[in-house]
Amino acid sequence: MPGLKRPARALRRIRRRFAGIPHGGDEGGIAVLVCVLIAGGVLLGMGALAVDVGRLYAEREELQSGADSAAMAVAEQCARDAGRCGTAPAATAQRYADANAKDGTSGVETLCGRTGGGGLPGCPPPAANLTACIGEPPVTAVYVETRTRSRMPDGSTLLPPILAQTLLGRDGYAGAEVRACARAAWGPPLRARGLGLTVSLCEWREATAGGTAFAPPPPAAVPGSAEVVLHLHTTTARSCTTRGSGGDNPGGFGWLDDLDDTCSVMVEADGTYGGDPGVSPSRECETVLADARENRTLTYLPIFREVAGTGQNTRYTIEGFAPFVITGYALPGASEPSELTGLSHCGGSDKCVYGYFTRALVPAKGTIGGPDLGAAIVTLIG
Repeated sequence: MPGLKRPARALRRIRRRFAGIPHGGDEGGIAVLVCVLIAGGVLLGMGALAVDVGRLYAEREELQSGADSAAMAVAEQCARDAGRCGTAPAATAQRYADANAKDGTSGVETLCGRTGGGGLPGCPPPAANLTACIGEPPVTAVYVETRTRSRMPDGSTLLPPILAQTLLGRDGYAGAEVRACARAAWGPPLRARGLGLTVSLCEWREATAGGTAFAPPPPAAVPGSAEVVLHLHTTTARSCTTRGSGGDNPGGFGWLDDLDDTCSVMVEADGTYGGDPGVSPSRECETVLADARENRTLTYLPIFREVAGTGQNTRYTIEGFAPFVITGYALPGASEPSELTGLSHCGGSDKCVYGYFTRALVPAKGTIGGPDLGAAIVTLIG
């Protein structure tokens, strides 16, 4: 057989070398021949295992990285586009899959999912082997699934062998197809770091028309009509001034306990957190507010649904997180007119923050959970 030509030539050379050995040399020659025969097959098999199987694992790792990156990228695109997934989700998936391949090319076999906006087709049945995504797809949650396969620069989908063809019975072996699968979901974060300032669920509902009206995120231009005024404290009769479920806190000013003096707090949906009874912003918060206003920085406001106690005993129960762009504020010792409209909306004893709510991705990993108030995270789920 073709795969045995070289070992045969090697055996002939060994026979010639040991042909003249007297008195028992035949036994030594036979032993050497047996060792060569055994070692030849074993070494070839070990070589095929080490080289070809190693290449399969390396290719699988590249394909998995490409599938993970592609699923995350498309899911982010879908989350920003209300489930419509932009104009070319397939091109996005292909770009990220290619970027994770050492030879710069990879095959995106399937791009599918449930997006809530019709941006992708539904997924076909999963593969009946280890190349399928881990676990079952979510029953109701939105998600993206990407299935990748090996692709060579010449367009072939087979990973060619290096040593496997030298083994007995493998003359016709042309290579193997390698596949991978990844699944990414998006949704509101269960836990996130937000600004050390909280506003009521009632204020958020009024400002977003019950969660249906959002301005585009920075750096998009926003009209002055998108600006809203969030009241932290007021003596004026308003629909949100009634303390109770979702209402404001007439005796509070919206500051949360800032344990690390950064004007930011890590809070969790459904969690209850202490309120700072101070009226004026801390020095750190004053700096953060000024920078956010000047740079139109996207912040994340904790939104409370319930408040209890007064003064140092104030406790806020957090509903979730809302992306908010600060354009101005009227606070004791720290008041700035709107950068968007030039207006100062609050005066007297009213304490307010101006800006607009938007939809945005939280730039951090986390767990999906809680209500949708505009903030979302993307995470791999399979």
